[in-house]
Amino acid sequence: MANNETPHQVMSLDQAFDVIGISPSQQNPTIVLQKFYHLWENDSKLDKRIIKDAKMIILRHIVSEQMRVQRYFEIISPFENSCISCKGTGEIYKFNKKPVFVNCWVCAGKKKITVKCRKCNGSGRYIKRWPEGGGLNLKCTACNGKGVIRVKCSNCFGKGKIKKIVPDHTIKSTTPCKHCKELGFIVPKTPKKSKHKKHSTPAKNPVISQEHAAVLSAMIKS
Repeated sequence: MANNETPHQVMSLDQAFDVIGISPSQQNPTIVLQKFYHLWENDSKLDKRIIKDAKMIILRHIVSEQMRVQRYFEIISPFENSCISCKGTGEIYKFNKKPVFVNCWVCAGKKKITVKCRKCNGSGRYIKRWPEGGGLNLKCTACNGKGVIRVKCSNCFGKGKIKKIVPDHTIKSTTPCKHCKELGFIVPKTPKKSKHKKHSTPAKNPVISQEHAAVLSAMIKS
């Protein structure tokens, strides 16, 4: 199930701050996760679902702000057994996309690039030959003897900018992490008790062969 709203409990950002026990000035993802873990392990009064939802609401707000300012987000998980799938958040984010214009990577936004002169093949000189034989070694007029010329960038068609699709800062949807069950950390599995086979108790009256019975009877009579 992917959604933008918390699946069970809908609350405001301020209410989420109150549940986790931090102020808006403490909007650091590591602090949020530390507070969440403490509540999850020690607070028996609050509903576990409410604690999860509050954590997710705050983290979504922080992640969105990080994307808006620096175009990427960073979560430093404080958990020793942090979930490798969600990096400690408890859910996977999917962002909206938007087009932006950035400097062309070929011409670095300068609209033109430097290429080898085709007329002189990069030598800066060319031979002007006479019909009757001989000739002159002249400076190339196309490149002025430099061997290179400036031409319009073929990658951006001389505009200096290219369109690129990048993630927006707004979250399109979220997917609960199944690997950690939205906790952000992996709960160690309780070791199973080994099942040992019980040894069967020897029969009190074992069955013996007729031959052995005869020998035993003879011994008793003697």
